[in-house]
Amino acid sequence: MKKLFSLALTAICSLALLSCGEKKTEKAVEDNDATALSVDDVMCNASDLTGDTVTVEAPCSHLCSQGGKKAFLVGSADTLLLRCEAYPLMGQPFPKDCIHRVLKVRGIVREQRIDEAAVAQMERDFERRNQDRLTDEQNGFVEPGTTARQTQSGCDTERTAQGQKNLTTFAERMADYRARIARRQAENGIPYLAFYYLDAIEYEIVD
Repeated sequence: MKKLFSLALTAICSLALLSCGEKKTEKAVEDNDATALSVDDVMCNASDLTGDTVTVEAPCSHLCSQGGKKAFLVGSADTLLLRCEAYPLMGQPFPKDCIHRVLKVRGIVREQRIDEAAVAQMERDFERRNQDRLTDEQNGFVEPGTTARQTQSGCDTERTAQGQKNLTTFAERMADYRARIARRQAENGIPYLAFYYLDAIEYEIVD
């Protein structure tokens, strides 16, 4: 009798474990099939999504010129852009055939804050790079008259993503940051600008 009871108990436990395994598999499938967000969805709810892992599906309008380290997904307006960083999580660049294709990118929503200290650091970095370029000119390593002060204004697409589409010089961009920081602090008591991007984990071309 005890032996029969033991066999019955073992059978029940086995069925329970099998059922749990099936439920976990179904849940995993449900998670993988989660509806992808649009760029508009992310940007409109970015502060609430910060730190969350999401999947975004949208056309890729641009790759950065530095080997595909950044891909920009475009929303309902050409000025509504979500930057996707290939490093450090994805560990490989976005290939050129991503441009003008619809991508599905999974990644973590991050916040980039720019305050007065960040602007001051950008200015110091700019001056250092400018001085390095001047030194290269003096040593004959680059063409005269091509200093960073004259040429550097940032990536056009990234400027657009940060609301600086029509600003063409470094000085204009820094002045714009400071004006917007001051305005935001006066209106809301918040002494910084917040820009949101995606730390990409993986991607696929879906079109």
